[in-house]
Amino acid sequence: MRRLADRVLLEALVVVPLVRLAIAILPFRVVHRFVLTRRRRLIADVPRERITRAVASVARRIPRATCLTQVVAASLLCTRHGHPTELRLGVMKTGASLAAHAWLESEGRAVFGEPEPGTFVALG
Repeated sequence: MRRLADRVLLEALVVVPLVRLAIAILPFRVVHRFVLTRRRRLIADVPRERITRAVASVARRIPRATCLTQVVAASLLCTRHGHPTELRLGVMKTGASLAAHAWLESEGRAVFGEPEPGTFVALG
């Protein structure tokens, strides 16, 4: 079991910085299309919670690894390891401006980056 945790953490160490860089230099529609075209394994081989913990742990050490970076990285790794996910984007009005947030859902419930209930309105 320890080797599995090490492997997932190593994958997150590679994927999170790459996603951060991709989001910084590419249009988001390109990054999003890449995420959507990844094929999912038929059988989940790593618990989703282990993946999201690894991504969160690595993201704390990457400058400006926003919720979007973390959710895209978690989505890629979840798909790679057999977990269906949906990337959600939401907005909230704060005074005269808008705030945005990204989170990951699976089977209709938030599994990573869940916003406070009633704060963000999901887009699309």
